[in-house]
Amino acid sequence: TDSMLIIRRDSAFMYGNSSVNYGEIKLDAANIELDLNNSTVYAVGVPDSVGDIVGKPVFNDGGSEYEAANMRYNFKSQKGYITNVVTQQGEGYLTGGRTKKDADGAYFTQDGRYTTCDDHDCPHFYFHLTKAKVRPGKNIVTGPAYMVLAGLPLPIAVPFGYFPFTSDYASGILVPSFGDDY
Repeated sequence: TDSMLIIRRDSAFMYGNSSVNYGEIKLDAANIELDLNNSTVYAVGVPDSVGDIVGKPVFNDGGSEYEAANMRYNFKSQKGYITNVVTQQGEGYLTGGRTKKDADGAYFTQDGRYTTCDDHDCPHFYFHLTKAKVRPGKNIVTGPAYMVLAGLPLPIAVPFGYFPFTSDYASGILVPSFGDDY
């Protein structure tokens, strides 16, 4: 909405609320830098008059939406690096940390939080995930994690965690079934 600077035929800088569409991928941010030689895009929000960050990058990839402080993404390799991600997975929210996106669509997060609290910016409770693999719409698998209640970490940690996302929920007594798993 503000301005766009194109250098030669391989670089573009967009200022103001900007948007980039590429296939099923959509990126909105206050400032976007495109490098067509390397097929990379860098997006970041900007501070407003009182210092709050506005126009944070919002990355939409085939129906999954991610908000971040800043992000770098390669269109050819479909890999990216995101800081301070905020996304809804199932009935919970995954926030924070440093995140890498793999070409198969999985996200690897370090120092993140998973909560079902509606106030995901300042949750009343959450699992602090030292490291996690997120497969959007499928599950989250975590390494060491610990519960935090009202900002106080509990002294009990779990070595791993598994948070499945499914549209089929069950309650009551679950009858086990037989099957193979490699």
